[in-house]
Amino acid sequence: MLTDEELEGLKSKLKEEFSDYYELGGGKNYRYHHLTRTHVYVKKLMRREEVEGLDFDSEVVEVAALFHDIGRKENIEEGYLNPYDEDKEHAERGAELVSDFIDDVLKPQQVEKVEKIIRNHHSSPETTGGMIVQDCDALSNFGVNNLWRMIHYSSEKERTIDESFEYFWDEAIKAYREKLKDLNLDISKKIAKKRIVSHQQVMLEMEGEVNADDI
Repeated sequence: MLTDEELEGLKSKLKEEFSDYYELGGGKNYRYHHLTRTHVYVKKLMRREEVEGLDFDSEVVEVAALFHDIGRKENIEEGYLNPYDEDKEHAERGAELVSDFIDDVLKPQQVEKVEKIIRNHHSSPETTGGMIVQDCDALSNFGVNNLWRMIHYSSEKERTIDESFEYFWDEAIKAYREKLKDLNLDISKKIAKKRIVSHQQVMLEMEGEVNADDI
């Protein structure tokens, strides 16, 4: 595992790259929050009994989680980032950039493993570490926590609340269920399924209150 000092140093580098900008569907400096949250996810997932015995380098996985989207720093233009532009090239760019941020923390062979994970985090992971990072990245899009992004996105796109409800039930739920198939580990699928149920329950409660069903 990374030491506290190493972790804080890496997070400081990330904050420098993802500060003072606005992100569609996330708000101010959202990418830094997403990357550090993905790191928390992988640390907890690596401790799960279902994952603990698998073959991976925990330091590599932690660092790859923190920097998997570092290539997106090149997409910030005039203080604005649109992460929905389907720019999968950010994975390749990230793999090329990441050594500048981590070579003082990891050994050369570990850096190469991080590069491979980042390069493949939107395609087919070649290692167990890559599977863990890819799953934890995806888990950010499941569950009640994703309301933050939904509200930001709907606001900027000037959707009404009814239009947002309609989108959730007609499109979003189907997309979440489809994304389940892309998760690599059974434990990730279990967590994601539970989050989908929670998300549905909250949306039902919200819609019920808007429609005065509780009055």
